[in-house]
Amino acid sequence: MEVFDDLTAINSQWTGIKSLIRVERVGTRTGKAYRQVVCYINSIVATAKEFAHGIRGHWGIENRLHWVKDVVLNEDNSTIRMGKAPANLSIMRAIALNLLRRNGYASITIAQRFISHDIDKLLALVE
Repeated sequence: MEVFDDLTAINSQWTGIKSLIRVERVGTRTGKAYRQVVCYINSIVATAKEFAHGIRGHWGIENRLHWVKDVVLNEDNSTIRMGKAPANLSIMRAIALNLLRRNGYASITIAQRFISHDIDKLLALVE
């Protein structure tokens, strides 16, 4: 990770920018090596360690909540769009995820398969 706070060459129309962050990600996914470079703009000046902590925290939330709600619980494909119903259902999904995790389920997909057709197991989650 690199942090750049000398922004004298940045166009002055970009008001509020205090730093640029460059992150290189290297790893393996599904047996294939990958290399990804991503850049961030920020309105604060901080150390690379502080930015890394914030970025990891953001992706932790993204991976453990938003991605699960979008992919596993199919939230993005919901046809419920009127009034407060979408927000209420989103809260209910978050509560369900928290209940499952609190009861030791690391995989929400496996938890769904295991308890979805067993009312006693479902009720045991909230006892």
